Amino acid sequence: MRYETLKHLKEEAFKRLVGIPPELFTQLVTLLEQAEGRKLKSGCPTKLSLADQLLLTQGNRLNQVID
Repeated sequence: MRYETLKHLKEEAFKRLVGIPPELFTQLVTLLEQAEGRKLKSGCPTKLSLADQLLLTQGNRLNQVID
């Protein structure tokens, strides 16, 4: 699921699906954007936005906690 579809959800629904509140999610995306800007080498351009990449890592983390 992409961030563009999730960002319109209510806070409770977003937290239920992602595992963190939307405010914290946007703070983490901001931190990732700052870190991405400091990179010296960029490599191949990514196909996913930073928000979508964060969603993937959150999904993997939740799966590890459940298993």
